[in-house]
Amino acid sequence: MKTSPLTKLLLVFILLTGAGGKLAFAEEEITKAKVTGLRHLSIHILQLEKTMELYRDILGMELSESEVLQIPGIEGMLVLKFRADNLTIALSLPATSDSVGLIGNTNHNHFMLKVNNIGPIGDKLKSAGYELENDNYVNDLYTFFTGPNGEIIGLSSY
Repeated sequence: MKTSPLTKLLLVFILLTGAGGKLAFAEEEITKAKVTGLRHLSIHILQLEKTMELYRDILGMELSESEVLQIPGIEGMLVLKFRADNLTIALSLPATSDSVGLIGNTNHNHFMLKVNNIGPIGDKLKSAGYELENDNYVNDLYTFFTGPNGEIIGLSSY
C-alpha cells in the first residue's frame, strides 16, 4: 500500500505534537523550570563503624570526600560523601553525642533535587506559602524548604 506525501506529513505532525496539538519540542517546554534529577541524599548517622561497613564494604560505594563543617550551629560536624556513579550520599556525624536530636532536626537529613532554573521554582514555592531557608536562592543557586509531610527538600542549580 502506497502512502501519500500528505498522509506522511500528517503522521509526522501527529507524532511530534501528541494529542494536544502543539509541538512537543516547543521552546517553552525546553526552558520550563523543573527538577532534572537527584543531586544527593544527606543523612545523620549514629554509628560510624557500622555505617562505614555498610556503605563502603557491603554496598561497595566509594568514600569520595570527607570534611569537617565550620558553620555556626554545627561546628565540627563530620560529613562523609559516598559515591556510586552519579549519586552522592552525604552521611553526617555530629560533633558531640549530645548534639544528636530527632530525625529532621537539621537540614542534614534531606534530599537535594537538581533543578535547571531555581529562580522560578523558588518564586512558585514562596507564592504557594513555603518558607525557603534563604531569600538569596537565585545567587546562591540552592535553598532548602520543608515539604508538606515534614520532609526537608533541597533545591540546587549548581
